[in-house]
Amino acid sequence: MKKLAKNAKKASKELLRLDSKMKNQIFDELIHHLEKRKKDVLEENKKDLENAFNNDLNSAMVDRLKLTDERFDQMVAGVEAIKNQPDMVGEFYGEFTNDLGLKIKRQRVPLGVILMIFESRPNVVIDCAALALKSSNSIILKGGKEAKHSNEILGEIIQDSLQKFISPEAVQVLASDSREQVEELLSLKDDIDVVIPRGGHGLINYVYETAKMPVIAHYQGLCHMYLDKEADVDQAINLAINAKTQRTGVCNAIETLIIHEDILPKIAQKLVAKFDSKGTQLKVDKGFQGAITQELENATDEDWQTEYLDNVLSVKTVKNLDEAIEHIDQYGSHHSECIVSTNEKTCAEFLKRVDASCVMINASTRFNDGGQLGLGAELGISTTKLHAYGPMGVEQMTTSRYVVLGDGQIRE
Repeated sequence: MKKLAKNAKKASKELLRLDSKMKNQIFDELIHHLEKRKKDVLEENKKDLENAFNNDLNSAMVDRLKLTDERFDQMVAGVEAIKNQPDMVGEFYGEFTNDLGLKIKRQRVPLGVILMIFESRPNVVIDCAALALKSSNSIILKGGKEAKHSNEILGEIIQDSLQKFISPEAVQVLASDSREQVEELLSLKDDIDVVIPRGGHGLINYVYETAKMPVIAHYQGLCHMYLDKEADVDQAINLAINAKTQRTGVCNAIETLIIHEDILPKIAQKLVAKFDSKGTQLKVDKGFQGAITQELENATDEDWQTEYLDNVLSVKTVKNLDEAIEHIDQYGSHHSECIVSTNEKTCAEFLKRVDASCVMINASTRFNDGGQLGLGAELGISTTKLHAYGPMGVEQMTTSRYVVLGDGQIRE
């Protein structure tokens, strides 16, 4: 692992020499190899899905693992989108001239070598490889054993795409079933600049406790939507349904719906009917239960703390905005939070006081996604404020340094 990390560091220096034209050629090669081997990738993915069923993986994990024709094409489209983004590495900004005539500006530079540890979702391999190349970072990718076959073939495709242009060590996809590799890599702070864990509570804690280099955590999505007393009823119902059921096993789907008690008579029964049509299991508090005719399961404190990643939704009623924000502060994971209201002052107050990587106002939480927010794809959604907060695209995979242009000035 030490040799692998040193090779990644060496390759990161090679990446600094690549211009936009050369990067585009690499992206074109990657797209070509992906399209050429689409059938092979989907066949390998089927092996992982078969193992998932045999090992009784939950439906959320299977959904994340699955590559369909559509998802594969979206993955390729993501590479194309990243290719077409402007190059940020080496870009200057914030220039000014001081009293001594020194021209001072900032320049975007890569982070260096990134170690990415993630669970399920084989598309992460391609998304992260493309983002790393665009931002001139080397990356070491370690996926979970549940996606072993998918990750391996995608790693081969990346290596085949790189070898004509640059050292293949710029992107390395590790075997998916070796925990010992990860433990050793997390100790190599001289060659690995940052580690990004993307997954559940256990993975995040393990990396935090073990890593010797900085950690940017991409933690769970315990997301909320607050329906204010001044929400448009039809809009609120549509947004809640989309945010929960459009795809249930993803981190930007809501897990708790918070509703102002004043709007319950207008909306509660309609919400129950809509969610019932989507097969959603509702767990509700006493306030919501009192506004409907059906008897539903009671929500517990454990439910407020649970990222279901399934077609299950907790419902909480509140008396005012303060109570809604207090609930989010207590149980949220700084991922995605939403308010639905026609009152601009209420929305502004929510925005000012809620701490999350992305705040939605009258829009589904499902839009907190790199592709949807114009990044092409994402390394993940950072819930750590340092060094990035929210979806990590090319810009978030760089840092900045100062460049000072002088003409012989000295400091007195």
